Amino acid sequence: MSQMNNTVQVRIDGWIQTLPANSFSWPKIFQVPHYLRKLNEEAYEPKIISIGPYHRQKDHLKAMETQKVRFLKDLLQRRNENSAQRYVEAMTDMMERARKCYSESLVISDEEFLEMMVLDGCFTVELIHKIKEGSWQHDPILNVSQIFTSIVKDLVLVENQLPFFVIWEFLGNAFEDRSPFINFIIEMFKEGLPGLRVRLTYDENSIKKVKHLLDLLRTNWLPSEDSLREYQNVQEDIKFIRSATELREAGIKFRMGEGRNLFDIKFENGTLYIPAVNLEDHTEELYCNIIACEQFDDYESPTYLTDYTTVMSCLIDTGKDVELLCHKGIMDHWLGTDEAAAKMFNRLGREMALDKDNFFYAKLFNDVNRHYYTPWNTRMTNLRHNYFNTPWALISFFAATFLLLLTLLQTTFTIFPRS
Repeated sequence: MSQMNNTVQVRIDGWIQTLPANSFSWPKIFQVPHYLRKLNEEAYEPKIISIGPYHRQKDHLKAMETQKVRFLKDLLQRRNENSAQRYVEAMTDMMERARKCYSESLVISDEEFLEMMVLDGCFTVELIHKIKEGSWQHDPILNVSQIFTSIVKDLVLVENQLPFFVIWEFLGNAFEDRSPFINFIIEMFKEGLPGLRVRLTYDENSIKKVKHLLDLLRTNWLPSEDSLREYQNVQEDIKFIRSATELREAGIKFRMGEGRNLFDIKFENGTLYIPAVNLEDHTEELYCNIIACEQFDDYESPTYLTDYTTVMSCLIDTGKDVELLCHKGIMDHWLGTDEAAAKMFNRLGREMALDKDNFFYAKLFNDVNRHYYTPWNTRMTNLRHNYFNTPWALISFFAATFLLLLTLLQTTFTIFPRS
């Protein structure tokens, strides 16, 4: 027994010694944990290009490796250069810092890591430049719409990121003035993120806080100033709201909200105002990756998309809820059926860690529930649900009422016959 104890002790002590001296920190660019990934494996998987180390060896992504070299050549030729020396030297200085942004279990040599970061960083910078200048339309790869769309989508996958300081450094090497690129990057993605615009002020110090490209988008995708003033720092206990069809039975109305900011949901005078949302094939993928960032960011960081998705997953239980929201102009989708749209929000709402102490829509939930659970609305809900839930039930009610009135009239004339 003592021999076994000694063996186990030596093994555990060895594991302890292999850990770094500093305390563990969650990597800035992380791999999505299994419990989230299993809900939609494809949402985190690049379709055409690998950026960074996590997917670089996958066979279906290797075809784009040659294009990375071609993009680097385009970048150099545009500056009348014939060597990547300045980018290799710049990346060498940043390499140790960059490696720490990824998982500590990363198995890749320093030489391979340096080569990968130079090629991926220069590809990203040159791609952004080509899109900004409109020259992508003349590129033999990018002018194929399906390839172009897939590359842009792959750039915002949480596992397919470069540290933003690498991109920023390469932008500085490639262009005299890199400041306009912040605005342009956000402009590139605003169609898929309604309400996205540059909301933060960036200087050489604040730019260092940006973790990666997806983080740049997430931290600028915020509710409007009016919503922030109304809901920010509201500390209330919350109870989840009912589905859209159930709320309608209680007399709550649904209207399309004004403006395009996705997060500006309001409840006023018995009416829920919800901004229009258009669901496409890539919407779930985009939401999954931003939500993953929110789930594993600093504890006090806002989680606006997580909170928005919680609202929508409460409102949408079945295809009938989607049908109601579509009828009101609140939702439009290209997902085939209303049931498919409902399942999308059901998946998004699963396995999310909701911070109830900082839930952005706490006041809205409580206002809706206060209206829903008033005695009169509760009785009306039961009446509608049990007796008026189909057109035939409504017809039967009016028919029965009409017959009752006829019976009362007949009884009245029998007792008090006309003189």
